Amino acid sequence: MRKPLHIAIAIFLLSACSTLQPTASVRDSNEYKPWHSFNGQLSILESAHRWQVLIHWQATLESGKARLTHAATGRIIELQWQGEHIQIRDNQTSITAWQPIKADTLMQYGMVLPPQTIAAILHYQIPPSLKAKGNDTWQGLLHNNTIRLRWQNHRHKLTMTDITHGRTAILRIFP
Repeated sequence: MRKPLHIAIAIFLLSACSTLQPTASVRDSNEYKPWHSFNGQLSILESAHRWQVLIHWQATLESGKARLTHAATGRIIELQWQGEHIQIRDNQTSITAWQPIKADTLMQYGMVLPPQTIAAILHYQIPPSLKAKGNDTWQGLLHNNTIRLRWQNHRHKLTMTDITHGRTAILRIFP
């Protein structure tokens, strides 16, 4: 049970640990408001594993916090970041203090995108290496992986697929 949660966290963190590049806006319209704070669900899909965690998110383009709760086990993982610096805290470890974690480490757990990248996307800024494919879908090379994004604003759903490793993370925001 420990590995799937680590992989989910890694997928989430992978999106957070990447170096942010200049981004292009999804829409110039005022109808798209950035998501600064929300509760939701993060589902991770791999060929051999599937799991989900509840997520509480608070972030700007510069910094943020995320709390991931795996209801079945009671495990809570907290992340906080400022720029490229990420820290993690896990309620099922003996160390209760915040610990630094590198993007590479998070990627080893199967993360699709680091939290900083997710924050930019939730502010409707798509990394420029991802090219529009129509229907609110983008694809390209990001963090040395082929990534496909689909941001369905009307459904409050962000689907992040790491095509290179065969992983998908689906973020559903509870309105």
